[in-house]
Amino acid sequence: MNREQIIQYLNSVPKPKFLIVQPSRMGDIIFALPAVVEIKKKYPNAYISWIADERCADIIRDNSLIDNLIVFDRRKISLSYIGKMKKILRAENFDISIDFHGLFKSAFIVMLAGAKIKLASSSTNGMRELSWMFSKEIKPDNVISHCIERHLAVAKYLGCEFDINNLDFHLEITDKYVAEVKEILKKENADLNKKIILVHPGGGWISRRWQSDKFAKTIDLINKNYDVNVMLIGGKEGGASEKGLDEEIISMLETQKIINLTGKLTLKQLMALFTMANLFLANEAGPMHIATALKVPSVAILGPTDANRTGPFKGNTTVVQKKVSCQPCRNRTCTKVDCMKLISVDEIYGLITDKLS
Repeated sequence: MNREQIIQYLNSVPKPKFLIVQPSRMGDIIFALPAVVEIKKKYPNAYISWIADERCADIIRDNSLIDNLIVFDRRKISLSYIGKMKKILRAENFDISIDFHGLFKSAFIVMLAGAKIKLASSSTNGMRELSWMFSKEIKPDNVISHCIERHLAVAKYLGCEFDINNLDFHLEITDKYVAEVKEILKKENADLNKKIILVHPGGGWISRRWQSDKFAKTIDLINKNYDVNVMLIGGKEGGASEKGLDEEIISMLETQKIINLTGKLTLKQLMALFTMANLFLANEAGPMHIATALKVPSVAILGPTDANRTGPFKGNTTVVQKKVSCQPCRNRTCTKVDCMKLISVDEIYGLITDKLS
């Protein structure tokens, strides 16, 4: 079917069934949300299922935008598990699937689902790993586009109209999780009458991490000049474990005035904590994209990636990135990391003071 026929078909079905295929990671799910929001606006009667893996499904769990969350658990993969997943997906009889991932994993899910119409976005760098064989790729108007804009190209193809400067990420945080976070903070002896500054020193790639000693020096400067709650966040997810980063940074502090929440929050609780935060300092990673979507004042430290494609999208985030000859290399294991070494403590602290004032 061509574009007009697809739109006509979706309008003719009383409750068209969409399958959103964006299984992982945190940032990837955030990038896809605005497109799904616009599709729901265009097709308000649509039944939307989203398949996500167990690491980040909680971002959209119990979200009113999603009618059915299907969790794909990587830890259970076997021929039997894949067979069961195929049965679950085929039983839905989807009218349309949209692959927002563009890799073999998502293409495999598209094949299992067998929707009548199969579309896909160009994702970060176009469809790869033969994923283009399973879905029709919808390319953005501009080749140099942010991943969010690439996903929105599919929404535009389906007849959606939107303001790129006023996007809705539709992240829902209930009072239940805010209350849980407040209890956790009380146990950590946080003063809830003071401002909250969150710091995330981790990230999926080692090459995307600013140096630990610089994080420690920045935290010391904050503590010496402001009476606030500085909190470390992080977990064990990502391409490289964040375990141990918190202890390393804390051991370098002069002030020793910090609340360590590393590994103590669920994704839902982290999202709730962001609604209470006054400022967020972090490397480019999933939490940064959640904070940007929630419009938390943020300072984002970027290194080997292309900010125009995968960096924080608009919002209240200031991006710090140094251009070097090899950037953007997207080298996950680079040990040279000149792009990160060039970012100074004074520069980051200056931006923090600007935002706090």
